[in-house]
Amino acid sequence: MSPSIRSKKAVLTAGLVALPLAFSLAGCGGGSSAESTSAGTAAPLHGMLPAAIQSSGTLNIASNVEYPPFETFDTDGKTVIGIDREIADALEKKLGITIKFNNISFDAIIPGLASKRYDMAMSAMSDTLERQKEVDFVDYFKAGAGILRTVENPKKIATLADTCGMKVGIVKGTTETEDADAQTKVCESEGKPAVDVTIFPGQNQTILALTTGRVDVVLLDSTSGSSVAKESGGKLEMLSPYMSGPFGIVFPKGSTELQKAVQKGMQEITADNTYGEILKKYGQEKGAVTEFPINGGTK
Repeated sequence: MSPSIRSKKAVLTAGLVALPLAFSLAGCGGGSSAESTSAGTAAPLHGMLPAAIQSSGTLNIASNVEYPPFETFDTDGKTVIGIDREIADALEKKLGITIKFNNISFDAIIPGLASKRYDMAMSAMSDTLERQKEVDFVDYFKAGAGILRTVENPKKIATLADTCGMKVGIVKGTTETEDADAQTKVCESEGKPAVDVTIFPGQNQTILALTTGRVDVVLLDSTSGSSVAKESGGKLEMLSPYMSGPFGIVFPKGSTELQKAVQKGMQEITADNTYGEILKKYGQEKGAVTEFPINGGTK
């Protein structure tokens, strides 16, 4: 992920399994299946979808639902909310299908796509050259990795260079692991101790480790980190990103039809200002992009 905004509300809310959809193809009045099918096929981009998805009427997507403000559970512990859910809502209307979020661990997303268990993923994942070997991306946001620390910051950590010998928490499967590995090489070349990294299965556990003093700082996407800091009651602060790059909606390798349909959908919800309004609602306008390239990551 590396990334830069996974702001998914109550930072320590545990992720269960997301409920299917805020938008349903079936009419509220209990219309017939023929009416529902007609409503779907009438959507402007429905015909761009692969035949199997047109037939099923559902896109099953993978997401690690503990990454505000991109996705998190509402106070009921079931309903998925956040930037990605609202973008999905808008895409549903353009594509004429239902988009169902499936909550899984972040490091299980790419294997789940590779095995075709899921049609795509929305989880604030960084588009990198390494990941492009296994999956494809439609980039939709620009973000940056950074350092989340306590306001007290007893170890006086201000930059990545200050993490030599420090205890650093990272979410499993994210690109911050690579950042820490690279910094360890720098530390050791300067005769300093390596970065002491602890990998956690999810963001909630990582933040808990920081607030309880188990780690000195956390490396994560600065967008999500900013959201976490905002919800911490003044106990945490997010530093400026030390690295930036694109986030992408993720697809199984070679799923060209679906990628093109979603890419076109992103273009249309940008043209009608839905995309901009969603980011504005979450205070993330600076991450907006005007183009949605396929595999645009270059690092």
